[in-house]
Amino acid sequence: MKKIFAIAVMAVMAVAASAQLYVGGSLGAWRDANNKELDCAVTRISIMPEVGYNLSEKWAVGTTIGYEYTHTTEVNTNIFQFNPYARYTFVKFGQVSLFCDGTAGFGLGKSSWDGGDSDTACTWVVGFKPGIALNLNEHCSLVAHFGLLGYEGANDEAKASGYSDQWGLNFSGNNLSFGFYYTF
Repeated sequence: MKKIFAIAVMAVMAVAASAQLYVGGSLGAWRDANNKELDCAVTRISIMPEVGYNLSEKWAVGTTIGYEYTHTTEVNTNIFQFNPYARYTFVKFGQVSLFCDGTAGFGLGKSSWDGGDSDTACTWVVGFKPGIALNLNEHCSLVAHFGLLGYEGANDEAKASGYSDQWGLNFSGNNLSFGFYYTF
């Protein structure tokens, strides 16, 4: 029994020794002065801290836990997001890495109307998000995610703030985020 326990401890230590913790995230602000779907202006602000582990040169796991605020002329929505992912880095050349995140996340919050009523707002996403990382040095990286191959959904309360049900391949400029990572 002692030998099995010792082997298990050594295996955990070996995995932990090769893992590198990284923290970072992204900030975003977007104003659509003439949203055609809602026929009004939409303002969205997001704060998305991120934490993860590099398990090897190719694989990492992590999560984004953040907050998103959306304002329209009639509805204010506050949503807390939880988006865990598994990242596969498929090519590295020099300081640049190309990767893809497989994610399944959800958001939960409140939508408040001008009349004072509020309802629970829910969003969800399942899919793959490609990205690129520029490794500035051993510890600092600039990261960009662009697009989604998958499905995003929302309930009616979240749709009132501009969220929607979408699926497919979306590489538009509206689906672009930039972030910064610090690796310990």
